[in-house]
Amino acid sequence: MGEWHVEAGRGRAARAVVTVGAVAAGAGLAAAGFAGRPAALADVTWYGVGALWAVWLPVAVGLLLTWVLGSRTGQVDLDLRVREAMEGHPVRLELGLLVAMLIGYALGTAGLSTVIRQVSEELPSAVALPVTRLVFLFVLPVLFVDQGGFSTSGHGTRMPALSLAVREPWRWLGLVTVAAVGAPLLVDLEPSDAPSPTGAFLVVLAVLVGVSAIEEIFFRGMVQTRLELLTGRTGAVAVTALLYALAQAVSSHFNTYGPLVGEGVAEQVSVAVVTYGVQGLLLGYVWIRYRNMWINTLVHGVPLVLATLPTVAGQGGLG
Repeated sequence: MGEWHVEAGRGRAARAVVTVGAVAAGAGLAAAGFAGRPAALADVTWYGVGALWAVWLPVAVGLLLTWVLGSRTGQVDLDLRVREAMEGHPVRLELGLLVAMLIGYALGTAGLSTVIRQVSEELPSAVALPVTRLVFLFVLPVLFVDQGGFSTSGHGTRMPALSLAVREPWRWLGLVTVAAVGAPLLVDLEPSDAPSPTGAFLVVLAVLVGVSAIEEIFFRGMVQTRLELLTGRTGAVAVTALLYALAQAVSSHFNTYGPLVGEGVAEQVSVAVVTYGVQGLLLGYVWIRYRNMWINTLVHGVPLVLATLPTVAGQGGLG
């Protein structure tokens, strides 16, 4: 019994170290870009809207609502089902593969963007993003991690089934959080900011399917779920949010419609941490509470759709 308590204590200590390390790394990256200019934090924007209104306030409200509405009794059973779904998976190996694919996404995006610029000056380098996102954050992870080696045992289908075939009514209460994070941007949206109905539909489709669903499946469904088994919930949410922010810093560098505003790489990474990283904390907590990939996709995608519409319309895209 004494040995069990010692091992449990070491496990808790290790998880605490991971959590503190992730928070410290995020805080350090955030501070690096604003060193000597703390007032610049107030000028941070997300798709042209002040971060306080577009990110920080909605995230705070979303966290509160998710905490209040999440079922305490259903949570225990849901956590047990997640652990059962992950049985048989070589978690450490799979995490290593996922990190390698994330690095591949960064390098692949940079490489393909360079090729596109060499081939055509008229074709935007942002064309590389949907290709590399689909390949490195969805196709390869699904083939080699989520389904890899489990097609006959059935292990690979348990977690997707749990997160997509959602039958418990309380696991749809996250729709309240969706409304909360989208409301500030919806209020700020003017009719003239939107493209044509066809263009708006294409934006919604591209964002929800081509961006939000893929990134939520990768970061929350695959990375965070596995990290939780090793580092605990808090550490997993923090580490995944940091990885998500760094990936968004790469994406935004090549994104015509949503570049990060900042002087130099250091400040752009800092902006990514205090915007996308903060959003990542909410997305991670929503995933823990509901394990509903539809809800996570909407919490991720609805604000992005509302923020993207004016930018696309202003640049004459999809009109």
